Amino acid sequence: MKRLISQQSIAQSVTGVSAEEIAAHFNLLPERYFAQTVETDIALHLAMVNRLLHNISAADSLGSLRPVIEWRDAPERGCSIVHIVTWDRAGLFFKLAGALSVAGLNILSARITTRNDHIALDSFEVTEPGHGVVQDESARELFARTVESALVANKDLSPAIAAQAGRFAPPAATLQTPVIEVYQEISSPRLIVEVHAADRFGLLYRVGRVITEHGFNLAAARVHTERGLAIDSFHLESADQRTLDSQRLTALRDDLAVATSPGASV
Repeated sequence: MKRLISQQSIAQSVTGVSAEEIAAHFNLLPERYFAQTVETDIALHLAMVNRLLHNISAADSLGSLRPVIEWRDAPERGCSIVHIVTWDRAGLFFKLAGALSVAGLNILSARITTRNDHIALDSFEVTEPGHGVVQDESARELFARTVESALVANKDLSPAIAAQAGRFAPPAATLQTPVIEVYQEISSPRLIVEVHAADRFGLLYRVGRVITEHGFNLAAARVHTERGLAIDSFHLESADQRTLDSQRLTALRDDLAVATSPGASV
C-alpha cells in the first residue's frame, strides 16, 4: 500500500509524463530505490527519463547517447547534487566520476541505480575544492561537455584528471593501506565489492575503470566519504559468460588494491 500511495503522489507532482511511464518507472526499479529516494527526486528522475526518451526519438544515433543532467543545491548539507539519466553502458560510472574530477569537483557520495530497461539513474553529491555548493557555473558546464566527450566520443579522461589532482590536498584519513573485500552475493550471480580507502582525488574513476577492465558491469553502488575515508560498496554483474572463480575474484581484488593505494596514478 505504501508503494501504491507513493506512486499516486508522484503522479500528482509530475506534469507531462504519462501514467504508463510512471507505472513503468515503478515496475522497472528495485524496491530499495523507492526506500532510499525521496519523492522529489523520484519525480525529478521521472521527468529526466521522459526527456531522455523524447531526445532519443528526436535525435540521431549519437544524439541518443547524450545524457540528461540536472543540478540541485543542498546548502544545508554543504554540497550540490548532480543527477544524470542516460542509457547504461560499459564504463558509465567511472566516466561520470572522471568527468566530475575533470571539472575540479570533489565527490562526497554517489548512488547508482539501473532500471530493468537499462536506463541508469545516477546521483552524485559534490563540492567545490573549498567545499560547499557548486557555485561555479563554468565547472557545471565543463562537466557536461566532458561527460558528452567521454560517453559519445569515448575520450580518455586520465590526462585531464591528473592535471586537476594538484588542486586537492591529500586526504586527512590515516588509513594508508586500503581494505578491499570481494565476494559473491548469496543466491545471486552478483558480486559485491567493498572498498575502504583514503579518499584521494580521482579514486572513483580509478576504481570504476578497474571494474570495467575486469569485465564487470556496475548494477548498483553506494559511495560515501567521511573524514577523508571512502566507504564504498559496489554490486557487480559479469559482462560476459566467464565464471566467477577464485582466480578472477583475486585478480580483481589485487588490481583494486593497487588503484586505491597511496601514489596510484590515474
